Amino acid sequence: MAKARRQYGNRQAKDGEEQAVKELLRKGIGFYKGSRLKTKLFIIFAFSSLLPIVMFWGISTKVNENALTAKVNQMMTENLTQIAERTNMNLEIYTNLLYQISQDEQMTGAVKALASGGEDGAVAYYRIIRRLKQYNDVEGDIRCISVICANGASVVYDAGTDSVIDNLWRNYGNLRMIPPYRDAEGEPGMILTPTVIFREGEGYTHYLHISKRLFDLNNLDRGSIATVIISIAESGIDEICNPAGEAEESGFNFIVAADGTVISYPDEQYAGRRIREGESVLTFVRESGILGQRLAEINAFVDSRTGWTFYNVYDREAMLADVRRVQMIFLLVGGLTLGLASVSILYFARGINHSVGEVVEGMREIRDGNLQVVLPIHSSDEFGLIAENFNQMTDRVNALIEEVKYATAQQKNAEIQALEAQINPHFLYNTLDSINWMAIEKGEYEISKMLRDLGIILRYSIGRSNGIVRVWEAADWLEKYIGLQKMRFDDVFTYAITVQEGARDCVVHKLLLQPFVENAIVHGLKELEGGGMLRVSFTVSEPEPAEAEGAFLHITIEDNGAGMPRELARKFNDRGWAVGEGGNSIGLHNAFSRMHMYYGEKASWKVTGMEGMGTVIMLRIPAERRENGADIDR
Repeated sequence: MAKARRQYGNRQAKDGEEQAVKELLRKGIGFYKGSRLKTKLFIIFAFSSLLPIVMFWGISTKVNENALTAKVNQMMTENLTQIAERTNMNLEIYTNLLYQISQDEQMTGAVKALASGGEDGAVAYYRIIRRLKQYNDVEGDIRCISVICANGASVVYDAGTDSVIDNLWRNYGNLRMIPPYRDAEGEPGMILTPTVIFREGEGYTHYLHISKRLFDLNNLDRGSIATVIISIAESGIDEICNPAGEAEESGFNFIVAADGTVISYPDEQYAGRRIREGESVLTFVRESGILGQRLAEINAFVDSRTGWTFYNVYDREAMLADVRRVQMIFLLVGGLTLGLASVSILYFARGINHSVGEVVEGMREIRDGNLQVVLPIHSSDEFGLIAENFNQMTDRVNALIEEVKYATAQQKNAEIQALEAQINPHFLYNTLDSINWMAIEKGEYEISKMLRDLGIILRYSIGRSNGIVRVWEAADWLEKYIGLQKMRFDDVFTYAITVQEGARDCVVHKLLLQPFVENAIVHGLKELEGGGMLRVSFTVSEPEPAEAEGAFLHITIEDNGAGMPRELARKFNDRGWAVGEGGNSIGLHNAFSRMHMYYGEKASWKVTGMEGMGTVIMLRIPAERRENGADIDR
């Protein structure tokens, strides 16, 4: 009975609400029917504009906040990807330096003498110090370089103190117990040790380390003779994550290693710490106090090459503050617009209808083929601007028709002139062929080979210098070109060109690499008396499954010649200077400009030079492939 009474009461309440709604609608319809026309127009305008605007404002506020958050998260993730790329490029400088040390025969000989403990140990010790000082001058973020022998003997040059005694590891007795040395044990390649905290004076410093075991190349079976460790200031990595001048109060970036060790952090007292197991990144960030307890949004990117996770943290409320202000402004402006529109809509309707009619009529005449139509301009408002642009458009169309006619005639003349000019290269090829046979008849086979290679180079160069060829064709041409240069400079250098199997069918623009190779020979190797070496390599880095950029072709041109000054190398690493400074001159400026023109921002490069030791130019372009049989520009 009680349940039945409750159900009856609910039905009564529902029926009462329905009756009230019907009565309200009836009164509203009656008021509308009894109103004057002006009132009806205002009612229609209010229901057709005001209500949708209010609903749109509420919905768009939420949608815009979500969309902006998603867009910002996407931008932050892309930014983290770029930061990871820049970090890896920065680390490559140190790994290349470490590789050079491991290949330095003078260093290897001195380390062997030091490890043997003989009478030459003291001499070897000071020789190692001198070499470490030279290597330390390459990059300013290196704190110290350490050489630790397997028997415990060690040499440490500290650039911060310019001392071998007062060094970063002074508080360690046996340097074989330091983390970078232990991490490198049993590893054939280079090992990256996360940030380590050091107490110096009354404060703390933070450094990460790159280690590699050193081998005697003539006695590899005896194992490593020492471990070389480069210690890098954490501040250099943090500068990449958070460039100077960017506010940390609204957002910042930091890096965490796979084991939870914080590699780099804006507040350096947290660098080198480890995020506790089970502790969230948000908890760690709030503990640092940079964003306080404000609502934070966190984005992460895991770099597959280092295993590091790059994090971005920003204040979500601060990011959405502008959106909310815009929404309030939109609501205010919308209300004002509705008020003004209700007053002016009838006044402007007639003028708008007349102006639109003229434009439509003009478009009809254009459709029927009358390109001479001219619209009258009655005012300087938007419709006047439309009429003016319409008239300019018809004038431009007429001018373009004339230009097409003229260009067609000019193209025919150019084709005729090109056919006439073809005699010159054929004459040159035939003349070289005749000289070649004369050399063969006289037994000058070396001259014959040079002439034959020169003819191939000329044919390759003259035909469409902006065309594309496969990597194996470009490498074959470089082989002949470098061979001629080698003979030209009395064999003062040797060379090696290596092409990874996966890179053979990738394509590059013709003559793109010639300026880099010529620069290495003319400015790096030609002044040597002998012992020069030029290496050119082509490799492909296949993309990770999660990456959308695709594969990249990596081209390295390396020589051991005079070397490029560090300041000049730094300038060439500045894209704006490298692309814009040289204009159309022949040389590296021209080569970098062509790379930028062909590939845009997808192309990148890194120039490293050390005076007296050589130059390394690393190029990276998208790996585009042509299968056998596909069309290739010649």
